[in-house]
Amino acid sequence: MRRLVLLVALSLAALGEVAAQDPDTTRPQAEALRQRIEERFAQRVQEQLALSDEQAAKLRATSQEYGERRRKMEARERDLRVALTGQLRPGVAANEDSVARLTKALVDLRVDYANTWRDEMNALSYLSPVQRAQLYVMRDRLLQRVQEIRDERGGWRRRPASP
Repeated sequence: MRRLVLLVALSLAALGEVAAQDPDTTRPQAEALRQRIEERFAQRVQEQLALSDEQAAKLRATSQEYGERRRKMEARERDLRVALTGQLRPGVAANEDSVARLTKALVDLRVDYANTWRDEMNALSYLSPVQRAQLYVMRDRLLQRVQEIRDERGGWRRRPASP
């Protein structure tokens, strides 16, 4: 049952993307839910990886720093996609220079996004290689499950691919 509650909560976390479209009403709830999920996940990581309190605190700080970077990149990606969609409207001539700049920016952003995962793993030098690998697998499973829930719920917009 506890696992089901976590999975439902994860599915609701995907509302963060929808909430960005209506910041006055949904955003605070989505943000609070995201924080609760992160706290639960951090507890689970600490238990499964047998982290000391000091390691867990460092991991929370590192994850928060890189997570914030990725959320900003996700918001930037949404903005770029909206601009590109505006350029590629049927029946309207697109500005080739603008389309080229937007496409390049999206590709560059994807590379930068992927690099944040590598950089974060490198920053986790206070964890053993086995702990880093276990964390990577746990995060990957979590992200896959969130994506599955999004797909089941009607294919909410996808975030940039992660490792």
